[in-house]
Amino acid sequence: MADSKNTHLERISIQGFKSIKSLDLSMNPINILIGANGSGKSNFISIFTFLRNLSEGKLQNYVEKNGFANSFFHFGSRSTKEIVIDIDVGYNGYHVIFEHGDFSDNLIFKSEHCRIKSSSRNWTIKGNKGESGLLPGAEAASVGVRKYTRAYLEDCRVYHFHDTSPTAGFKQACDIDATDYLYPNASNLSSFLYMLKTSEIDYFVDSYKDIVEAIKTVSPYFHDFYLEPKGEEGNKKILLKWLHRDIDEPFSANQLSDGTARFICMATLFLQPEILRPKSIALDEPELGLHPAALEVLADIIKSISKKNQVICSTQSVTFANQFNAEDFIVVDQVNGASTFKRVSEEELSIWLEDYSMGEIWTKNLIGGRPEW
Repeated sequence: MADSKNTHLERISIQGFKSIKSLDLSMNPINILIGANGSGKSNFISIFTFLRNLSEGKLQNYVEKNGFANSFFHFGSRSTKEIVIDIDVGYNGYHVIFEHGDFSDNLIFKSEHCRIKSSSRNWTIKGNKGESGLLPGAEAASVGVRKYTRAYLEDCRVYHFHDTSPTAGFKQACDIDATDYLYPNASNLSSFLYMLKTSEIDYFVDSYKDIVEAIKTVSPYFHDFYLEPKGEEGNKKILLKWLHRDIDEPFSANQLSDGTARFICMATLFLQPEILRPKSIALDEPELGLHPAALEVLADIIKSISKKNQVICSTQSVTFANQFNAEDFIVVDQVNGASTFKRVSEEELSIWLEDYSMGEIWTKNLIGGRPEW
């Protein structure tokens, strides 16, 4: 447990980013954001996609695709002159300040540095062509210190399994070799599962079995996946199919309910081999389409893997919230157009927790995170 915390996000400070005017927040192994619609939960989750694109040298392209730089500043760049992000990850830290490029409407790196806890020194880094100094080849006072920060940001992924339509990525044929990691929308789900199932590594196969068993607990009719590559060598594709416990012929992924399809994606994400699992996993409203019994199973899985991997997710579900402890929650409210974030105090709620679970306490509006009337 101690070793895994060295690669967890311990603290995040943000100023001037979207609806977040200012926050300084400690992070736990499990972090459940609760709040009304429009309070800023999704903006908080999006910071991890932002940082991942930054670490991959894709920041400016990401900004352009998401409304250009002005939309990233709190109430726009005329009201907010800088975006400041500061994170502590285990023994390391990262700090960056952005200004607005008035004519190009892009983000300009004003300053950027890395640090380690054992030193008071800041190691300045400077990127090229409007990208981060975390990238290889960029100017850095210490390549070693930079390396660890970038490694975390590249291994912190945001997942969205909302799309279960017939055109959803995981319902399409996938290259058999697309197995580096589970993609954010699970579009390589079939090849990823096939890799686990046919692996010569025992604990990869064990993870596959765990995924199948978890799915059976919420969908008892499910027996197994039917994963058969098609095509010529070097150009093989695979389509996600599954077997019913009472029928021999395989079914297509389109014959799964939306809730079952999403649960399959989440079971694969959380129960994949630990060596492949992202250090920090971020999800926006994982409860969508899931039966209350499935939410209980999902919560148990999250609590189990949080011993090694950090989970950050938002929810609107009281049933899902009921499964977690007070220290797992971050309450999000909006005050005068700015998102506020606060940790829940178990001590302050001790009397209420004797009779109520956290979802019920939230419903009673004892901790905030409810619509303002």
